[in-house]
Amino acid sequence: MNMPYSYAMPVNTERNSRPTERIGNAAAHLGHPFGDSSVRPGQALLVDGPLACGKTTLLRSFAERAAEADCLAVTATCSPSEQDLPFGVVSQLARGVWKSPGGLPEVPGLSAILHGTSDPADQAEIARLCHRLCTSLIDHAEHTPLLLAVDDVRHSDGPSAHFLLQLVRRLDSARIAAVFTDDLSLPAPSLPLRYELLRSQSLHRIGLGPLSREQVAEVVVAELGETASHRAGDVYAATGGNRLLLHTLLSDYREHGEPRQAGYGQSFLSCLHRNEPIFLDVVRALAVVGASLPAADLAWLTGHEPEPISQVLAALTGAGLMDEGAFRHEVARLGVLNDMPAQARRTLHQRAARLLHDQGRPATTIARHLVRAGQIPDSWPAEVLLEVAEQVAVGEEPSIAVDLLEQSFAQCPHEDRRAALQAKLAEAEWKINPSTATRHHAPLYRAVHAGRLGLPDSVTLLMQLLWKGGLTDVEGLLAHLRDDPAATDQLHAIEAALTCTYPWLAERRTAPAHHGGSAVTRAAVWPRAGTVLADVLTGGQTHDTVRRAEEVLRELQLGHDPACQEQAGLFALLALVYGGRLDLASAWCEGALGETGAGPHVPMRQAVLAAARSEIALRRGDLDEAAERARAALTHASPGAWGVAVGLPLGSLILACTRMGRHEEAGFHVAQTVPNAMFKSSYGLHYLYARGHYFLAANRHQAALADFLLCGELLTDWGLSSGCDPVPWRIGAAEAWLAQGNHDQARILVYQQLSRPHTDGARARGQSLRLLAATSSAKRRPQLLGRRWGCSPSRRTSTSWPARCGTSARRTTRSARRSRPAGPCAGPGTWRRCAKRRRCTRSGCRPTTRPRPRC
Repeated sequence: MNMPYSYAMPVNTERNSRPTERIGNAAAHLGHPFGDSSVRPGQALLVDGPLACGKTTLLRSFAERAAEADCLAVTATCSPSEQDLPFGVVSQLARGVWKSPGGLPEVPGLSAILHGTSDPADQAEIARLCHRLCTSLIDHAEHTPLLLAVDDVRHSDGPSAHFLLQLVRRLDSARIAAVFTDDLSLPAPSLPLRYELLRSQSLHRIGLGPLSREQVAEVVVAELGETASHRAGDVYAATGGNRLLLHTLLSDYREHGEPRQAGYGQSFLSCLHRNEPIFLDVVRALAVVGASLPAADLAWLTGHEPEPISQVLAALTGAGLMDEGAFRHEVARLGVLNDMPAQARRTLHQRAARLLHDQGRPATTIARHLVRAGQIPDSWPAEVLLEVAEQVAVGEEPSIAVDLLEQSFAQCPHEDRRAALQAKLAEAEWKINPSTATRHHAPLYRAVHAGRLGLPDSVTLLMQLLWKGGLTDVEGLLAHLRDDPAATDQLHAIEAALTCTYPWLAERRTAPAHHGGSAVTRAAVWPRAGTVLADVLTGGQTHDTVRRAEEVLRELQLGHDPACQEQAGLFALLALVYGGRLDLASAWCEGALGETGAGPHVPMRQAVLAAARSEIALRRGDLDEAAERARAALTHASPGAWGVAVGLPLGSLILACTRMGRHEEAGFHVAQTVPNAMFKSSYGLHYLYARGHYFLAANRHQAALADFLLCGELLTDWGLSSGCDPVPWRIGAAEAWLAQGNHDQARILVYQQLSRPHTDGARARGQSLRLLAATSSAKRRPQLLGRRWGCSPSRRTSTSWPARCGTSARRTTRSARRSRPAGPCAGPGTWRRCAKRRRCTRSGCRPTTRPRPRC
């Protein structure tokens, strides 16, 4: 008899389906591709397809139609977790038949096994029991047509597979139809059953697969409406046409507007849990790594063989669950990670770190896995961890290096290695917040004197102490390094760094700093940055210093030498700024260094670049830009994190606000507490110079003069009076003298500024000429102001002069004009200008030394 509840088709390996009309309707899922043909009694139907592509839904539709046709349909679902349960599938089928009216007679020996009170003795007994059950079912079907539906048959237990194998062989003479679902792309433990099905002449085969892009677009419109058609591409990308994922994703969009772990993520997980453990193991490894991996790497991570892993990857891709080993949506990956036991996740992170390190993958990725592992295995040597941390610290994520070094430091039992790890930890924390790194300085200082800290780390510690202003520790560490024969190569670089920061601590040496030391020392970046700035401060700007400063900046752009990167960059930029090469310094800040050195995770580097840009804008006269950059520098790093170097951005901010007339804001910044050690450093000069101008604007002329003259005294005491001055203190002092009416002292300072062999830039020269005009006679003022106008940066750039300077210049010009005689031309210069005309039109104009020429 025909079974109206079923579909039939010729054996076909293609997997296809027509567009669906409603995602929840089983018939619409299939699109009725099989016409009016049917599966007759004595035939078998195999529904073949990848994971979650509608096989179970179709199986249920067969069962529902069997019930509508007054036929008995019994179903069973196979599971990998029940493969060791004898007759587990048979138990599900038999119970369905036994509960029906006129149920199946009891099979001798089978009832005890199904109830778990006994186990089959051997294969012979299993064969006998299966034969009895088959005979009983065939006899029962003579009265009531029977449909046996088995889902995921490849997961059936051994005895049940033996029973199904015997039943398939006897279908030709029975009023029984059997429907199975399977994925033929995956291996099956019960190969005889699969082979028997495939060779059976009565087998009808249905192939299912993911929906196409066009079909997904139709479903999206049908479910969400025409207004959601623009989402079809995203929906297909997230589901790959997989029917289960498509159903839950559209539900998420409809109810919440985005994919959720409770919907889309749980559906993805359910597909994995319904299959063999290898599926879950492979996908968990991919979730931990966060990228696709070849089968060989996944085999090392999971402990499975590469061949079955390749089959799993192919099955996941064929089902649309993944895209060639990559997750289709981050929600799915996060769902897998959250579903993992904590210990399994830590183990995978440890294995992933080792795998990636052996393959030479980026250090940041390796460090991230080690940190997430929670505990670093003992198999990782401290030297390797230091190498990885150094490479990470050079990049944009020093926080990862901090986490890695903290774990390594906490687990390391050896004192010498602990000192090295702590030094690198302080260095990594320095890039984020120098204030945090200070907690390591005291133990590191003790480690230096105990001989447990290497020379490079000792020098780095010195540089950090110089920045923070710990002068007592600085002097003690300096004495130790100067007495250490192994530090001879580093001493020139150390003295150069001292010249740039605390010149009074530096010892002048006969050999030029940039020529001394070993090849390793000369190759390091920060020593060369210190020597080039020291040369500019002591000897002025030259082509050689410009070339060397740019070499340092170029290497910092490439990420070479992670030690003291921020200080090295600041030294090189200030060498260009102090020497008047604002164009080059600005290009480096806004170009290469701005692109590679100011990542969101490196606040100290951002702060240094902002401070340099502020100083450049201030010297160009762009006061708004200078104030904005200075505020940014003090935002990226707090004033406490700046240490003694706070004088640079704070001085720029005070001076910019003062020159813009924002005296209240400038006074607020002047009132801020600063480290006492700042006034003993070169950074304090910027602060003193800015504070002097604030006092000058506030009519506190004596206090202003004291700050300006202190700048000069410090530079003279430090032996830096012959190079480029960090600040034009003579101009400020001259203004203070002029405000007190002492023109002679002001003129002396202006002449000293103009006679310096190393110019401090056109702007400083223009300011000097303005002051010289203010202290000169009315006759010379127009000439000096004209020369000053030619020196002004505003002649070459679009920036304006500071408001106060411009007002003073206009006042002096008006004074000169008022002092000019209104009557006869005064002086031979005036007469010569008039003589160039065809006729002098000025009445009473007469030459003072020679007759009037004929026109």
